[in-house]
Amino acid sequence: MVFRSPPAKVHNYVTKLLKANLIKEPPVWYSATTLSPPSPTLLRQRDLSGVKLDAQLPFEGPSEPSDEWKAPMPQWFAHLSGEQKAKAEEARAEGAKEEARENESTTTASASSSIPVRSSRCKKHLRWKTERPRKIVYPEDRLRRRFYEDHPWELRRPRCLIETTGDGTQRDWSSLLQKGRSISDLTGEDVIQHQLYLMSTGMTEREAYHAATQEFYLIRAQEETEARVAKAQAMAFGLKPRRSFVMSGLKREEEALLEAEKNASMF
Repeated sequence: MVFRSPPAKVHNYVTKLLKANLIKEPPVWYSATTLSPPSPTLLRQRDLSGVKLDAQLPFEGPSEPSDEWKAPMPQWFAHLSGEQKAKAEEARAEGAKEEARENESTTTASASSSIPVRSSRCKKHLRWKTERPRKIVYPEDRLRRRFYEDHPWELRRPRCLIETTGDGTQRDWSSLLQKGRSISDLTGEDVIQHQLYLMSTGMTEREAYHAATQEFYLIRAQEETEARVAKAQAMAFGLKPRRSFVMSGLKREEEALLEAEKNASMF
């Protein structure tokens, strides 16, 4: 890394080099910087030597008016005695002070009213507020979110999308399994509606969730038991198990490979 001297200390640095005989001849600018050396800082400062910092403008002076602004005395003032003249002078000075205070308050009020108050957030208030629709929240949303977080595999079950409101679709959610529907038609939405009904009867959310899911587990267990018994009965009566599409594809692939080997052995 190359050493670089500060710009304000270049003259001193060159002087040291000349004294050490590292530089034979001084640079062209050396004599000029010797006569007028640079300031220690590059920031220019204002020369305030001829400026009166304690000077005041005419309207910034004391509230008492000067002699040149005082109105002339009336003619009857010359006929008063010394004590009366002193009282008149004092009353006149008090009146001048009151007038000066009124003028000062008027000037301050006008100045404050003419200068607008600028807020740091004035630009924020000038922005156009975009109209956004309000969020529509239903009481079932929180229950639905909790149920599917605890039972994510229920989302993989196929569902029949039918209307759940209107004529002929009124449900009695006092029981989880509705009339006219099989246990295979049970979905997570039924559990949510049943839990909502239990909460309306006075149960807390946790108690209603526990009761609804307990009944839901019993129905799911019954469904699995019926499917297992039905498969066992079919196998007992000689029904062959049906291959899946994957197994059928693998079987066809094996047959095609065997046929290809036979054809290759003939040549």
